[in-house]
Amino acid sequence: MTMKKMWVWMLLTLFALVGEWHGTCYGFLEEERIGLLEIKSSFDPNGFTLRDWVDTSNESISNCCEWARIECDNTTRRVIQLNLWDVRDVSLGDLVLNASLFLPFKELRSLDLSNNAIVGCHEIQGVKVLSSRLTKLENLDLSGNPYNDSIFSSLTGFTSLKSLDLSYNELTGSSVGLIGLRKLEVLSLNELTIIGSTLLQSLGALPSLKILSLKDNNLSSTSISQG
Repeated sequence: MTMKKMWVWMLLTLFALVGEWHGTCYGFLEEERIGLLEIKSSFDPNGFTLRDWVDTSNESISNCCEWARIECDNTTRRVIQLNLWDVRDVSLGDLVLNASLFLPFKELRSLDLSNNAIVGCHEIQGVKVLSSRLTKLENLDLSGNPYNDSIFSSLTGFTSLKSLDLSYNELTGSSVGLIGLRKLEVLSLNELTIIGSTLLQSLGALPSLKILSLKDNNLSSTSISQG
């Protein structure tokens, strides 16, 4: 290949890349950009909190990794952390979560959904659908939502989890507990009303558990005597 042809090839390649990135987020996977905008539509439809999460399809090139509450891998530019704590206006009412919104983020390491009035998940698009896709998720915060004990069975597939926060929910631990989380090292169960021993007994099946927080819990005599 002559030097002239090589330069032409390099320029065409550069133009192709510019054309691909123009109107999207520089160096950012398109399906993740779309996924973020769908999350915003679900959690913050009025755009009060996620105001810098904007559709750049008709705007100049921007960097989605610089959006608030997002952290990307420095090399791959894939999203590795989403901090969505207290994003929703709770006056809008409770939210039934469509967990499939998070499926595009296959490299996600940390997900914070605390204080969003999430009462549960759609049966088909629930938390269970995530466990087979978010195989690298290590930190999950679901605190400050009115979840009930049904959330426990949805968490069993997150075998990569190292930290889990279920504080300030409506969990009683009366009939189900936590199983399958063999890598879990940190568990927060603060300010719950534990009326049964099932949850406390299940903690013995978490071989990697190093830190357990049970602050301000209302433990019934049943859970203590049988736990």
